[in-house]
Amino acid sequence: MTRKRRNTHRRQSNIFRQHSKKSSRAALPFLAFLGILIIGGAIAFNFLAPEEIQSSIDYSAMGVAARHDVQPSENAEAQPLDPRDLPVAEAPREPEITRMTGIIKNGDTPSSLLEGCMALPEIYNLCNESKSVYPLNNLRAGQPWTMIYSGDALVGLEYEIDSEERLVVSMTDGEFEFRREAIPYEIETKTVSGVIESSLFGAIGQAGESDELGIRLANVFAYDVDFTRDLRQGDSFKAIILKRYREGSFVGYGPLVAASFTNQGQTFYAYSYTDKGGNSAYYDQNGRPLRKAFLKSPLPFTRISSGYTMSRMHPILKYRRPHQGIDYAAPAGTPISTVADGIVAQADSNGSQGKFVRVIHSNGYETIYNHMSKFAQVSKKGARVKQGQVIGFVGSTGYATGPHLDFRMRQNGKLVNPLKLKVMPADPIAKKEMPNFKATIAAWKSQLEEPVQAASLSQPTSTVQ
Repeated sequence: MTRKRRNTHRRQSNIFRQHSKKSSRAALPFLAFLGILIIGGAIAFNFLAPEEIQSSIDYSAMGVAARHDVQPSENAEAQPLDPRDLPVAEAPREPEITRMTGIIKNGDTPSSLLEGCMALPEIYNLCNESKSVYPLNNLRAGQPWTMIYSGDALVGLEYEIDSEERLVVSMTDGEFEFRREAIPYEIETKTVSGVIESSLFGAIGQAGESDELGIRLANVFAYDVDFTRDLRQGDSFKAIILKRYREGSFVGYGPLVAASFTNQGQTFYAYSYTDKGGNSAYYDQNGRPLRKAFLKSPLPFTRISSGYTMSRMHPILKYRRPHQGIDYAAPAGTPISTVADGIVAQADSNGSQGKFVRVIHSNGYETIYNHMSKFAQVSKKGARVKQGQVIGFVGSTGYATGPHLDFRMRQNGKLVNPLKLKVMPADPIAKKEMPNFKATIAAWKSQLEEPVQAASLSQPTSTVQ
């Protein structure tokens, strides 16, 4: 009996071993398949959509953390929410303001400039309403023009009328508002000085300034200095002038405050002064006005090609006859200025004089300007002209071999030599104005009286033309 039981036990053990071997063999493919699924899922998780899956996990985690942070514990008392912890609401953003600036060109009109921004009826109303302040139909080529936008909407216009003023137009819901305002400048007061070695313009350039300053000086001292004949080597000048800047760039000269000019050893002074009546003029240090009844010359920068004489060989007629005038040689088109206030008596043309203008002045004087290339617009019979006003332009019409001005003067009907005319100075500043005048010029006077340093120029000439 005992033997049989042992055999049975062994037989059962062998069966168990065989069953285990079969189970292991069957499980291996299943485990391999399961492993492939796990690995594939991991790959899909990490590579196919890592950002979306990871971000959703992060947001979920953040949400859980936020809930844990905000929800109070069971044992803690509820705390009121601090307003500073709330998100700040942003105010609505204003539309961006942009400025578009250009230069008016020939042929530009309000309609051509505003086309696409405004309808034609609106442009018509704009021009019509602007007339009381400044007519927009008077746009001039070369002047700056600015269009102002708020987002895509046109809300304003600016037009520079001249170097001093601009027109400003504001637009609101179809309504226009117009005003004139002064153009803002950054102002620098500068003292400029120089010694003339070759020409006035050469000395101005040596000082680092433009020809405009030379013209200013010549206009101020034109009553006392003949810049055609009188300049010499060693003459000097000093000018206190305002220089204008916009956005850091030089844009031109302002008023000439004060100046001195030394010519052949004699120094002339000029101070700008505005009296209580609002009248501005240049005066010397004693309060006498520089303005005289007549300018020294109708052309500031030129040369005399023929003087006043009772016997001259005529270059065309080829015989001797009187030449009772002064010939100024100058390029064709050079502006000619009337030497004194007066009334145009003639603006005509003939065979010998060519195109000429005759102006009648006070005290029996009259002046004649011959051989013009063309007249200025003001030169019409009966028109009033101011001293220094342009009445025509240099030419060679009539009996002339080249461009020049034949300038003549009569006193009580008799021709006289313009270069020998003695002009009495005008009345000085009124006595009640003198204390204010002296106080105004005191600061400038000390600067002008300082010596002028000579500029070094090569090969100076003794006489300046």
